[in-house]
Amino acid sequence: MDPSPIRVLVIVSQRSSRWKKAQNRAEDLVPSAIRLLQNNNPGNGFYATVSDAKLLAVQKWRTRTFIVFDICNTAYDAKLGHLPEQNQLPVVVAHFSKKQSAYMANAWISNRVNRDIALLHNANGFGAVPPYVEDWGLGKLPQYRNPRDMSLL
Repeated sequence: MDPSPIRVLVIVSQRSSRWKKAQNRAEDLVPSAIRLLQNNNPGNGFYATVSDAKLLAVQKWRTRTFIVFDICNTAYDAKLGHLPEQNQLPVVVAHFSKKQSAYMANAWISNRVNRDIALLHNANGFGAVPPYVEDWGLGKLPQYRNPRDMSLL
């Protein structure tokens, strides 16, 4: 039996020793997040390897970086990623600050993460594939040159 797909939200605070890595090479934090989730076991028997992970998005803010990746999501299709029904995965959180924690996301966070991933697929448009990177730290809005929804232009 294949493991159930799950979406992981990684939150990295500027207080974390991993802050610079999150800002410059977010994909390098995937193994650390997987280890943290395995050690804290927020679900039942959480097990995954880096090869099971697909990096979807990195969003940089002045004091936080958010990284989202899927684990064991074999049904993932970037052409359909903008559809809400393609983004209904359970979400776990790996939080890196001065301390580290991992936990199951509540319904509000899960809905928000899944909705934001669909919006990023929509905003980046046809033919674009993850990972999508948005840098809000400079105080300007990201620009989308080829969105699926023309109101984003």
